[in-house]
Amino acid sequence: MLEANAKVASPQLQAIKELSDAETPSVRRLLHYVAPVVTQERCIDVLDRFVQDKELLAVAVVDHQRTPVGIVDRGLISEIFLRPFSRDLLHNKRVVEIMDAKPIIVDINAGIDDVAQIIIDAGMRHMVNGFIILENDVYVGMATGHALLEDITHRRQRDLYVLAHYDQLTGLPNRLLFNDRLEQGCRNAQRNHKMLGLVFFDLDRFKYINDTMGHSFGDRLLLEVAARLSASIRRSDTVARLGGDEFVLILQNLESEADAIVVLTGIVDKLREPMPIFEREIQITASLGMAFFPDHDQTIDGLIRKADAAMYEVKERGRNAFLIYNAKMDHGKVERMSLETQLRMALNNGELSLSYQPQIKLPSLAVVGVEALLRWHHPQLGAVPPSTFIPIAEETGLIISIGEWVLREACRQHSSWMEEGLPALRMAVNISGVQFMQRDFCTLVKRLVEEGCIDPQYLELELTESVVMTQAEHAVQTLMDLRALGVKLAIDDFGTGYSSLSYLRKFPLDRIKIDQSFIRHIKNTPANEAIVRAIIALGESLGLETVAEGVENSDELECVTSHHCHEVQGYHFAKPLPGNDFSVWHRQFISSNRCSAGSNL
Repeated sequence: MLEANAKVASPQLQAIKELSDAETPSVRRLLHYVAPVVTQERCIDVLDRFVQDKELLAVAVVDHQRTPVGIVDRGLISEIFLRPFSRDLLHNKRVVEIMDAKPIIVDINAGIDDVAQIIIDAGMRHMVNGFIILENDVYVGMATGHALLEDITHRRQRDLYVLAHYDQLTGLPNRLLFNDRLEQGCRNAQRNHKMLGLVFFDLDRFKYINDTMGHSFGDRLLLEVAARLSASIRRSDTVARLGGDEFVLILQNLESEADAIVVLTGIVDKLREPMPIFEREIQITASLGMAFFPDHDQTIDGLIRKADAAMYEVKERGRNAFLIYNAKMDHGKVERMSLETQLRMALNNGELSLSYQPQIKLPSLAVVGVEALLRWHHPQLGAVPPSTFIPIAEETGLIISIGEWVLREACRQHSSWMEEGLPALRMAVNISGVQFMQRDFCTLVKRLVEEGCIDPQYLELELTESVVMTQAEHAVQTLMDLRALGVKLAIDDFGTGYSSLSYLRKFPLDRIKIDQSFIRHIKNTPANEAIVRAIIALGESLGLETVAEGVENSDELECVTSHHCHEVQGYHFAKPLPGNDFSVWHRQFISSNRCSAGSNL
């Protein structure tokens, strides 16, 4: 992670830092004056105020010195009014006799996040009633819980956008924003009859430098590289970091290949200059591969693949150079076609399997569920990463048959564990967008639940934000139908997509899973910790449970536990395990917890 004294490589990184360091705004911005009532005012008169003002949710009760002593909300006085003969009873009753004598009262300079925590601790009824605001210990108005939540949500969405679109180390656009810029650039090139150059950039032997000199040294080196790349291009161009030492450049409005070669030559020369890192000087080299739109490919995916192929050709030839794509480099397409063919046979050949990662309840550390994760063990290639074969399965439609098998196998495994004597655990299964959009998806789920003899309340379907937001109206109906079956629903990788409060309110969800990118190094990353706190508070206010993914060490566990996250999963407890191994692990884990509890008696 970027150290406090590290050199800022771009304006975006400075923006991230400013967002993280900025003081939380005060409730002054939420202040709305609502004329208070005095303690001796008659209830019937207060009731008339609510009748006349349909928008009035609550009023403060103050004494003769304008010091708040209570609050009366619409729900409370309406409930009393609905009782038989209530008007007669209320006629002479004073408002002090029916008010809530324990309102939330804050100073006008109190931070919005602090007040939100006070409301969470005091009870969510205050979110409806709102709270009273003082200035110099005198009543000045009120604020609604709705306004408070909206303010927090808007700020968090802004922070999430920056964190989701920019690399936190270098401040450069990340993969998500790069894809968007590339798509726009190709459209502009087509419209203006120009060329676009896509450059894939990889530092030579960076892993060796990182391992021998340390991660802090490696981070500072990446910052310096990012700065030099940014200084080597025009304002209309883009430098992005995809991760590790992988960078990409988008060069727009090129007249010819010669224009791009001038830029690449300058970059290679600039990188060869000594770099001062922690009072030392280091010289590095890089491998660069370039492809042109529309000359080499007129599709985004094809252009990326060909620029990547050119870069790897440089590495194979000895590194420290750049190459422009040519057809001889296009061996990757053949390999992908071969992988697609073998994936078609993998299901029938028994090469696919499920592993299960436990989900742990906090703070009791009870095992409450598992996430089923698909694995492909190829007889020649060995373990093929899901990031490699899942996109192929989705693009080819194979995910439909594979996804059905995953659901069936997960239900079967759940029943098998029950027969072994394991408790009924929640079985979480990831659902592809291609699966979810199938018209008969709910029918399929119902059939597999019945075939697998699993109580639907123990089956949880995980979908990403992008899936449910792509066709929101269809998604709402499908989720409603699934909920009617008794199936649980969760949003996976929350915080990396739309992160919209509107869909959390609209969709019948049970749980949100905080993406592991926010959990990693959370104790040393204030921005991540702030995001995690906001997501947990948001989930709490909407009645949704939260699960922190990717908890790998005690520091991360301690941090999410302190913020009252409901559940966690990650390598700190167990890696994904085959079904039989999970049974063994579960018994050992339960036994270990009992021993620990006994030793503390």
